[in-house]
Amino acid sequence: MADVRPARRAEVRIERVVPGGDGLARLSGVVVLVPGGLPGDRVRMRVIEASDRLVRGALEEVLSPGEARRPDAEMCPRARDGSCGGCDWPAARLDHHRDLKTALVLDALRRLAGLRAEDLPETRWLGSARNYRLRNRLHLDREGRLGFFAPRSNVVANLETCEIVSKALLARLPAIRDFLRGLGPMEGELGTLEDREGRTLLGELRLEKGDGLQISLKVRERGKGPFDGFRIVDAGGRVLAADGPTSLSIVAGGASFDVSVSSFFQGNLYLLDAFLEEIWTALRAVLGREEGNGARASRASSRRGPRFVDLYAGVGFLTRPLLELAADKSGVVDITSVEIDPSSFSSLSKNLSLWSSSGLPFGRAVRTSAESFLHSQKSPSSPDSPIDIVVADPPRAGLSPAVRAGILRLLPRRLLMVSCDPPTLARDLSVLKSRYTVERLTLLDLFPQTHHVETVVLLGRREVG
Repeated sequence: MADVRPARRAEVRIERVVPGGDGLARLSGVVVLVPGGLPGDRVRMRVIEASDRLVRGALEEVLSPGEARRPDAEMCPRARDGSCGGCDWPAARLDHHRDLKTALVLDALRRLAGLRAEDLPETRWLGSARNYRLRNRLHLDREGRLGFFAPRSNVVANLETCEIVSKALLARLPAIRDFLRGLGPMEGELGTLEDREGRTLLGELRLEKGDGLQISLKVRERGKGPFDGFRIVDAGGRVLAADGPTSLSIVAGGASFDVSVSSFFQGNLYLLDAFLEEIWTALRAVLGREEGNGARASRASSRRGPRFVDLYAGVGFLTRPLLELAADKSGVVDITSVEIDPSSFSSLSKNLSLWSSSGLPFGRAVRTSAESFLHSQKSPSSPDSPIDIVVADPPRAGLSPAVRAGILRLLPRRLLMVSCDPPTLARDLSVLKSRYTVERLTLLDLFPQTHHVETVVLLGRREVG
């Protein structure tokens, strides 16, 4: 067996990438995980941790690149020299993202959910260009450095060039940095939100500690600086000073969404339209099939109209296609959007009101958690669920045990899940597959330059008995 003690060096060939983004190789039969390694790469790595079953290494040199790797000269210089950790796959070619990320998702579904290839439909793919971010979280240190953390560090890498933030934000960064330095030494996190054209930019600086009073007084004196709207908040979210608007309008799929700088919204400016179209297409096909199933559909409609629920609604991004689908149906459709975050809920309520006034069906906003909402719903007294379609786009942690249990108790006919983390999606599907089958599987490359991928899964209820 090769010497795999910490600090030792070895040459390995990367076989594939695994959930989490690391490259997997083998050394004398032992699995080796190498961050930054891509399939086909032959690399020299340094052992960081070692056990009988797993070795973790650090990539020191690419001796022979695989087909998925870009030439060094094409990479962002801050990623190439390892000084910035804003993206963990800066070397991956965009035209290889589909194969790499599809493999990540299918591997997670196979290993963690027990879903074989024959259990799944053909995987769809929607790709993206670089410099895609509408929303960012940048770190600010007391020396005035502004950017992402360096890899595996809390050291701020000054953001000067980048392939993930928008070009519009890059153009404003020098003025933003000067403005923040003029407010005095401070530490915090700068959240930014911009429209798709890059014309309007909002900023929210969340201070980590101290100096809030003095800094807020300077903001009142100097105003919003290079931002179109700017505010300072303390660590608890209390607004200390503000100048200009705190929300803006983002147009996607022909609809206008009011979004606050502190609200969640999908962050890829290139894929917003395609994302909404995917949701609309998936659910439209389902509803079309059900409308064609005359006897069963007529029995259900004689008791009540269809009921749609968006469990983690945010500002209403995925509620919008539900409203559009409801507008195409005859009769009354009950649509409920559930959101607990106060900022997102405020935008959600505003958007639902605006859309209703423009002719779309009325959507009801409920401020509570997904767990509490499902718990409040009565169990079905007949084979038909009280809910027809549930849309769920939870945080990275996925569905909680209580949400999974609530879905299995209520058994909606269709469940459309959106996930940014393949392992947690697979964990959720391992529970739900007892009553649901995967009918549609689509991957959206919302996060180029990273191993992260958005997965949209349409599940259909198994009919038993």
